[in-house]
Amino acid sequence: MSRLLNSAWTGAIRYEFLMATRRKVVWLAVLPLLAIGLLIQMLSPEPAEPHTAAARVGAWSLTMNLLVVVGLGVALADRFTGTTRRGLNELLLATPSRLAARLLGSLAGSLAAALAPVAVTMVVVGVVFTLTSGDVSTLGWAVIAFCTVNVPSALLLTTFAATLGLVLPMAVVRVIAVAAWFWATLLSTSIVPIPTITGTLLSPLGDYVAGGWLHTPTLWAGEGAFAAPAPSFTAAAVNLLLVVAMSAVLFTASCALARRRL
Repeated sequence: MSRLLNSAWTGAIRYEFLMATRRKVVWLAVLPLLAIGLLIQMLSPEPAEPHTAAARVGAWSLTMNLLVVVGLGVALADRFTGTTRRGLNELLLATPSRLAARLLGSLAGSLAAALAPVAVTMVVVGVVFTLTSGDVSTLGWAVIAFCTVNVPSALLLTTFAATLGLVLPMAVVRVIAVAAWFWATLLSTSIVPIPTITGTLLSPLGDYVAGGWLHTPTLWAGEGAFAAPAPSFTAAAVNLLLVVAMSAVLFTASCALARRRL
């Protein structure tokens, strides 16, 4: 049975990865935002301090999060609905694989495809900084920044949007995903007179991780209305765990909602 479940999971990952690479909406939502992020980061002056390899690539990862991740949420909002429509219900019910394995494979495969341009960008940035600075650790820090800053943020927003897609019209879901992302990452209470989680440990921006682990100058971390300690190694770990935990809760909810649709 475990072999069958593993086969269903890996099969779903491969299938969704290939399908995502063929969907125009993924590239139309991701690549223009990636180009804008690259332009902004290249034209922005680098902070005077700290000027370490980790801090430099951390700044790039934050820019990718601010702009590109929202495109992922828009493009992948329909990933879970594809498992429970288009005539697949009877076929899925006849297979020995579990729904959770199929949904997890769908999420992982499509997210891997959509994040590939960001991963390539971060690796290229790491290589360029390595060649220009002579610091061979830069490429390693670029990979760490991608894995700890970009991937968790993209995972949370994609899971959030895909879960909403099981209960709301897709157009509405995509609007909510965009609004929720900027509410949680950009709209600080010092800017808008409404409660937000920007700058708190609940924010998925990656600001705490970039500041606490990579020593990148932060944007809002520590300036939230509540649960907003100063960036540190511990605060970064707590923030990362909370983002992953919220993703897990949303995924559990999506499994329950998807079962009701079968």
